[in-house]
Order: sequence, then C-alpha cells, then structure tokens
Amino acid sequence: MKENFTNLWELNKFPLTDLLGTYDSSIQVFDQALTISEKNGHVQLANIIPNEILYTESDYSYRTRSSPKSSNLINFFTNFLDDNTPQRVLNSIVDIGGNDLTLAKILKPKTKECYVVDPLCSLIDGQKIDNINVIGKKVEEVDLKVINPDVVVCRHTLEHIENPKVFLRQLFEECPDNCIYIFEVPDFDCLLEGMRFDAIFHQHLHYFNLSTITNLISECGGVVTNHDYNFQGSCGGALFVSFTKSKQIIPSIKIDISAKKKMIKKKIDYYKIHMSNLSNQIENLPKPIYGYGAGLMLATYGYHLKTDFSFLEAIIDDDITKDNTGYKNIPVIIRHPSKLEIPKDSSFIITSLENIRPIYNRLSSFRPRRVLTHIVS
Repeated sequence: MKENFTNLWELNKFPLTDLLGTYDSSIQVFDQALTISEKNGHVQLANIIPNEILYTESDYSYRTRSSPKSSNLINFFTNFLDDNTPQRVLNSIVDIGGNDLTLAKILKPKTKECYVVDPLCSLIDGQKIDNINVIGKKVEEVDLKVINPDVVVCRHTLEHIENPKVFLRQLFEECPDNCIYIFEVPDFDCLLEGMRFDAIFHQHLHYFNLSTITNLISECGGVVTNHDYNFQGSCGGALFVSFTKSKQIIPSIKIDISAKKKMIKKKIDYYKIHMSNLSNQIENLPKPIYGYGAGLMLATYGYHLKTDFSFLEAIIDDDITKDNTGYKNIPVIIRHPSKLEIPKDSSFIITSLENIRPIYNRLSSFRPRRVLTHIVS
C-alpha cells in the first residue's frame, strides 16, 4: 500500500463486476482494500487491477445508453452544463470518456465541433460519426492544444483514472485559460448515506466528495465555480462540479481526517450488520425466489451478502437483449418476463440497486408474496 494511506476496509478475494456472459467458475478474484490518505483525507482503493482485465471490449458492459435511468441522468448533466457555460456559440467541446457517443450526440448542436476521447472507441479511432470526431485513445496520448476546446466535459470518468492529478494538470496546460470544465463523479457522501457499498468496485479507484475534489482541482491549478447533486444518480448519488483554471492559489478546504475515518468505519460496521440481517431474511424467504434487475454490481452485492445467488430461479430484466444470458461469475440466468411463467405469490429480491424505486413499483404487477429490498433508496 502507498505511504500515508490507512486501510478502512479489507476486501479479500473481491470479485470483478460488469461481467455479463457465460458462467465460468474460474473467473479471477483480487484482494482489494478501501483506504484513506492521512495527508488529505482522500479515499481510494489500495490495489490497481490491470486495464486489460477491467476494460476489455467484450467484458466491460457499461455503456451510457445501457442504463435504464440514462436519459434522465444525462438531462440532469446537460442542464448543469447549460447553467454553467456562457450563452454563446461554442467552437469545440471535448467529451473525455464518452464511450458510446450518447452524450456527445446531445452536445453536438451546442458547438461547431464535438470530440470524444475514449480508448474504448479504439475500433472507430479517427472516424467522424454523426458529425462527432472520435479519438479512440487515452487522453494522455492526445494533444488537446490542437483541439483548443471551449468546454471539456467528463462524466463518470475521473474516478477511473489512476492519477487524476496528472490528468487535470494536462487539461490546464493544454486547454485555453478560459476553458470551462464540467465534471460528474459518484459522490462518496451519497454512497455512505445510501449504504451503496456494492458500488465500491475495482474499476472505481477514487471516491470523491465535494471537499476532496475541490482540493484536488485547487492543487492542480483550478478553482471550482459551482456544484450540484443528483441524489438519484449512479452509485448512490452524483456530484457535479464546474471549474476553470485559476489565476491565483486557492487555499485548501480543511478536512478533519480523524473524524472522517471514524465516520466511514462506523458506516461500514453498520453495513456489515445490515448485510447479515438481509442474508438471514433471504434464508427465510418463501420459494420460489426470483431476482429483479440484472445489475452490473451484482457480484459485489453478493460478496457482501455472502451468496452467489444460485438459489434464484432466475433474474428477471426488462431488457429483451439480455434474455437467456447471464454473468461470467454468478451462476444465475437472466430472463425477460415475457419469456417465462412466473408463479403468482413468488418472492422477489431486487438485484439492481441502481433502480430500486422503479423495480419495486414494477413488481406489483407480479402479485409477489414477498419483496426483499436494500431498504435505502
């Protein structure tokens, strides 16, 4: 572990997430730990899993359009962008980490030129798709001076980057001084509030809240100009920040690191008790039992529940493209509700914690005997 970091939570033999596919009992697990910096109070993972394991084109399942909440979440982001950018014609916008171009297609009418920078787009690198310039490379391989952007957007990407300081300093060095940056990250305070510890996973290296991301931006030479939250955002809730390059040194926000460590550890201890109670309830659920929602974090949720979900008849999901598929590391099949007979008075476990509210409402049509939820939503 790096110097000056203290372990908050040991996560031994921690599973990978986002692995839709055919079940394979030999899929690797990796020791992990949640840590906190004794210097600045930033929370991050101890161990970095190689990108070739985490982000293969076939295995990394998340795409913006694949999320059932994506339209509403993107609207929240674009509204924040509109509120924090000048009312003028933009020459160029760069979307860093834009994967399937969904956000860029919405941004395109706002600018003369729109770019997406994402190594997951390597197969279409250099192409122009729907008037969007695609750069399928890592951002450190791109000279942003050539693009000269008015606005840089970065949605749910900063938490994946191994060294965010290097990334932000590159932006400030290569983009014009008046460039506006609009970022969205999962908010760690929201994660704690909603007990979404399943959303701590290998791909998310960093866990920001407003204080730590503000200090990071300041240390790199920027200044936060505005922020907002979407408490129904991904991973328990999302934090939005707008910032620019600063003309002066911005003092850091003081963080009581000792108090922060105690608070996080208390939340973790409570979560462990909660998971134990849920496990006991699962054992007593009347059968047959179905899951509802093919959540991408299901492997980590099962890790904390100490189950592989093999007791489920199936996981029901309303995405027809997932019918008769499954997970590479969870021995359960995914079915569309139109493709099987679900007995009335069956029991259900909500297995996509990103969508507890809509799934709970959806389940009423199945006349469930019991519905087990994560409670906090």
